[in-house]
Amino acid sequence: MRNLSEQKKTFSPLIALFFMAIIFAIIFLVFYLNAIDITASVFGIRFYDFEDELVKVDDYDIDEGDAMLYMEKGSKVILKVIGFDEMKENDVIAFYYNDEGEDIIVTQIYKGKDVGFDGETVYYVHDLDNAEINAVNIAADHLLGVYVAHVPVLGTISAYLTANTALMYGSLVVLALILFGIPIAVFVIRLKKRRIGSPFPEGVNINKLSTENLYIYENMRKFFETAGVFTIDKGYDCDLIYINKRLFAVLHCTNGNMYVNINKNFQRYDGKIDRAGYICIPHASSIQTAQKRVNSIYRAYFNDFKYKVGRVRR
Repeated sequence: MRNLSEQKKTFSPLIALFFMAIIFAIIFLVFYLNAIDITASVFGIRFYDFEDELVKVDDYDIDEGDAMLYMEKGSKVILKVIGFDEMKENDVIAFYYNDEGEDIIVTQIYKGKDVGFDGETVYYVHDLDNAEINAVNIAADHLLGVYVAHVPVLGTISAYLTANTALMYGSLVVLALILFGIPIAVFVIRLKKRRIGSPFPEGVNINKLSTENLYIYENMRKFFETAGVFTIDKGYDCDLIYINKRLFAVLHCTNGNMYVNINKNFQRYDGKIDRAGYICIPHASSIQTAQKRVNSIYRAYFNDFKYKVGRVRR
C-alpha cells in the first residue's frame, strides 16, 4: 500500500496533462484557428491577423462624429461575431472576400448602409486612418464581426507559424508532442516504477528512520503485535495492520513523522474529511497518547467486528 505522497507523485502528471491540454487549446485558438478556417468562432469570438500599414492620426485631425483606429501591423485582432443589423455607426468591422482562391480580410469603420433599386444593400465604410467614404458590398456570410481588441506581435507570430501548410501542421504536431508527450511519458515512467515495487525491503524502511522515529516505530509495532488482535503485514514503505483479513490501520513515516492511519471513513456533519483517524506521532512523548487513541477508535468502531479474535490491550 502506498502513502498519499507516493500516490500524488504518480498521478500529478495527469493533472499537468489537463492543464497542458488547456494551454494547447488556447494556443491553437489564437495562432492557428483563423488560418485553418477564417469563419470559425469560439463562443462568439473570432481572431485574425492584421497585416495593413496604418498612419497614426492625431485626435485634432479627426472631425466630430468620426472615428479612427490605429493598430500595429502584425497585431492579433479579436472580433465579436455580430449580424448586419447589429452594426452601429463608427463600429470597426471586419469582412472578407475571395480573390483568386485567397481570402482577403478587410478592416473598416462602418458609417451606414443604403438599399439600391435592385434590392442590394450597399455599406458605407472608410479606412481606419482615412475618413474618405467608400461603398462596398458584403456577402451575407462574409461579415466576420466587430472589433473588440487587438494584441500587438501575436499576429506576426501566427503568420510565421502558418506561412505554409507543412509548417502549420508540423508546428502543431511538435507542440502537441511537447505539451502532451512530456506529462504522459512521466506518468508512464512513474507507473512502471510503481509497479516494480519498493526499491528497498517491503515494509517501513527502518534504515531511513531517525533515532526517535525508529523508537516510535518499534514501540507502535510491539503495541500491535502484543494486542492479541492484530496481524502485521509488509506494505510499500509501510506496515499494514489487519484484524484477520480486514485492514485496520497503516503504520508509516511521511515527511519526517510517524503516522497511524486508521482504515475507517469517519463521517462529519459538513462532509469534509475527519482527520481523527490520521494519528500523527511527532515525538516519543506522544506514543502513549497515540496508543490511547488507537484503543478508543478500536473500541468504538471495530470491537464488534464479527471476525475479531480478541481485544486490544488496554
